[in-house]
Amino acid sequence: MIEEPRTGQPADRRTLSEGSPAARIIVVDDDPQVRSLLRTLLKSRGYGVEEFGAAEPALERIRAEPPDLVFLDLQLPDRSGHSVLEEIRSQAATRLLPVVMLTGFASSDEKVRAYELGVTDFLAKPFSPDELLPRVRSLVLLKLFADDLEYAEHMIVTLARTIDARDPYTAGHSARVAEYATLVARRMGVDENTLLELRRGALFHDLGKIAVPDAVLLKPGPLTAEERRVIQIHPVVGRELLAPMKAMLRVLPIVHSHHERLDGSGYPDGRADSDLPLTVRIVTVSDIFDALTTTRIYRGALSRQETYEIMEDEVRRGWWDGDVVRELRAAVTEMDGHPAPGAEP
Repeated sequence: MIEEPRTGQPADRRTLSEGSPAARIIVVDDDPQVRSLLRTLLKSRGYGVEEFGAAEPALERIRAEPPDLVFLDLQLPDRSGHSVLEEIRSQAATRLLPVVMLTGFASSDEKVRAYELGVTDFLAKPFSPDELLPRVRSLVLLKLFADDLEYAEHMIVTLARTIDARDPYTAGHSARVAEYATLVARRMGVDENTLLELRRGALFHDLGKIAVPDAVLLKPGPLTAEERRVIQIHPVVGRELLAPMKAMLRVLPIVHSHHERLDGSGYPDGRADSDLPLTVRIVTVSDIFDALTTTRIYRGALSRQETYEIMEDEVRRGWWDGDVVRELRAAVTEMDGHPAPGAEP
């Protein structure tokens, strides 16, 4: 809940809730009267306000220290509001930042374009305090929830890296799998939203190994049947850890099924399923590639050529998606600076 201003307390130290700093709002509009009105209304409710009459200085400030909310004019002297919104949405630090477009008059095409770019809301000029302030409060709370989500994701990434680091031979494995998977997915035309889910799934795919004892995870020799069973529950554990988070709903199939094979000989379910989502197939192949090309406690790293030969043989057995394996090989070759023959630029 947003508190009313307190007597004698500086505006920039007012709070949204006990112990929370006041929300920062940036106003970008070339009309000084609009900026003055917004500044007066927002500061009266304890918000910190910064104002800009042009896009470039506003963007520089947003990049340096992302605020909690942006009011953005559709027409600015140095570039359009659409262009500013597009840049805000392109940056990881501001992709969830609420942006309210200020409009004196906007055509339906302009509004559609803004929606396509990810505008949060529109506010028509002139506006009244009764219209403005409740919307601001809701959007600031939305930003707080988004921050909580991003913090939770950051903690999961940190946990996943910590699990990788239990074994010095697998340190960085999940990050490399995410990188390979992203390269392959881009080559295969996966859209940006799905790319985000795929990258998350790759980063978190081994999260369930938190339940695997070191004696099993770090064993240098062959595993017993019981030890293999312990290893094979890690996709289920990973799914269970992420399942309570609604934002991870579309990531769960990757975490749960990244050890399945198309012929049904994988785990944990062992089902033959040629309809496994493309994201799962991409992460699976990327995981196998990194595992084979890096040194493990039980064997040395294989060469790229040896790895490709093994994976292509396994495609013939019906384990992996041949198209994904071919795109991985092309993507890695390009990444190494030696484009594969016939590969698209």
